[in-house]
Amino acid sequence: MLERDQAAIATALREGPAYLPPGLFAGDRAQVLRAMTVHANNISHARLVALEETFPRTRAYLGEAAFNRVSRDFTERGGALGCAQAQIGAGFPDFLARQCDGIAADLARVEWAWLTVFHAADVPTLTLADLAGQDEASLLALPVRRHPAALAAVLVSDAAPILDPDLPGGTAALLITRPDAEVLMSPIPFATAAMLAAARKITPLGNLIASLAEQPDGDGAAVVPLIAAGAFERVGR
Repeated sequence: MLERDQAAIATALREGPAYLPPGLFAGDRAQVLRAMTVHANNISHARLVALEETFPRTRAYLGEAAFNRVSRDFTERGGALGCAQAQIGAGFPDFLARQCDGIAADLARVEWAWLTVFHAADVPTLTLADLAGQDEASLLALPVRRHPAALAAVLVSDAAPILDPDLPGGTAALLITRPDAEVLMSPIPFATAAMLAAARKITPLGNLIASLAEQPDGDGAAVVPLIAAGAFERVGR
């Protein structure tokens, strides 16, 4: 019954008072609707604050008024429906890609990836020291997969220098990792980002090297700085 009542309240908050079942709350209906209005306003305010805190660089780029406007549009169109408070921003970068320019969408995409990496599970990281003493066959057969605290954000604009003045213009993608409890960003080619995105399942290291080498802008040796940056999980150790 609790789940049913919660679903009814959520529907009424989303669709309006006509969807509030009679008898769900005791008391005069007008009073109930006033209370629901206050509750809805509180939820809306909390969502807007969550977006502001999640995307500070995007907010600074767009400006306070524009960011507030697009945030309200996002929440009022249902962009945060069914999301826990910590997940409200998951669909915001794609929404900005449709409503704003590419820089705003890229900034939000990177900020969301940064937050995802920051809160990711803490699992053993494959390091260069783990490769020491292994022959070529063992290295190529070594099972790996992308570390939960490693993401590649592909950029469609020249947003990198806005994120960090030390990042070069024309950066195709950013590697975001958390090797020593500190989230780091570094530029990577598109081919490397695509390979990392595909490494969600356990894969022999040799397969990843080969996939990089086959790309026009790829280089199999690029797997070495990825390992050094903490991009892979140590599997089966």
